Amino acid sequence: MSDYSWMGVLFILLLLPIPFSTMGAVQEVRVTVPESVEIMVLWKGEEVGNSFTLTATVEPGKEYTWPGGPQGLQIKDLSNVPIDLYIKAEGDLQGPETIPIQNLKYANYGTNLPKTPLTTTYTPVRKNWTARDERNAVVPADIYLTIPPFTAPGEYRVRIYHLAIKSAT
Repeated sequence: MSDYSWMGVLFILLLLPIPFSTMGAVQEVRVTVPESVEIMVLWKGEEVGNSFTLTATVEPGKEYTWPGGPQGLQIKDLSNVPIDLYIKAEGDLQGPETIPIQNLKYANYGTNLPKTPLTTTYTPVRKNWTARDERNAVVPADIYLTIPPFTAPGEYRVRIYHLAIKSAT
């Protein structure tokens, strides 16, 4: 009986309807790609979502700089539509004392944006950003911190956020 079991399989295959007329046919396929607005913040080469914590061990009366780039802050545009990019801080820098947020500044963003004090509300840093290729998808952002005289030395920190929305234009 086992010698003829293949005949049962052949019989079942012959009963299956096979649309021979469509075997060589061309079918039109439509794909809809939804709009996507997404950024990635890279802090010191690490992907950190849309925010990071700036932590600095400081001395009074000094200015500290974190140049934008692989060793500092970069923003990567993963969107497929033009975006507007914004920045804000959660508040003053906290440590042994408080350093006013106005002493923390940002610059560059691939547009030579001048030094601008951070605030606790989202502020535009780049408008109508369109990343058409990998080279234009990542921009550096410089960070500067001025420590007031007589500030207690030690470690200070603040969370910095970025937000992207679809450009209106």
